[in-house]
Amino acid sequence: MSTTPPSKKEVMLALLERAEARVHLDARRDGVRLPDRFCADGHVRLDYGYHFTPPIPDLTIDDDGIHATLSFNRQSFGTFVPWSAIYLIADFDGNGAVWQDDIPADLLDKGDMSPTAEVPPKPDPPKKPRPSHLKLVK
Repeated sequence: MSTTPPSKKEVMLALLERAEARVHLDARRDGVRLPDRFCADGHVRLDYGYHFTPPIPDLTIDDDGIHATLSFNRQSFGTFVPWSAIYLIADFDGNGAVWQDDIPADLLDKGDMSPTAEVPPKPDPPKKPRPSHLKLVK
């Protein structure tokens, strides 16, 4: 019996409900809105959470993607990341999901990202130890 894997939106919302989410994306994809210096990068990581300091008051997760005003070198910037640009979503402990088919081929060739890659842990120690794992979604 096969089950439908969770969508990117479902994974994102579930992680945000618990704590935070680190989104790995290809900024070269159509529709991505980030500061110009990131637009040629196939591996950008953005952190999202409802309780960050400074807060992200306009964080919106909808059917199109993730909308938020984020801070880049203390400069606010209205960002948008469509779901099609995202290939990994995890919390700071490495729990989350990878969409292997969406990982840019040039990153796999260079070894920068693999389907089983783990997200670096949060600099502060976790509140309670949890095993780190990612779920592969095809």
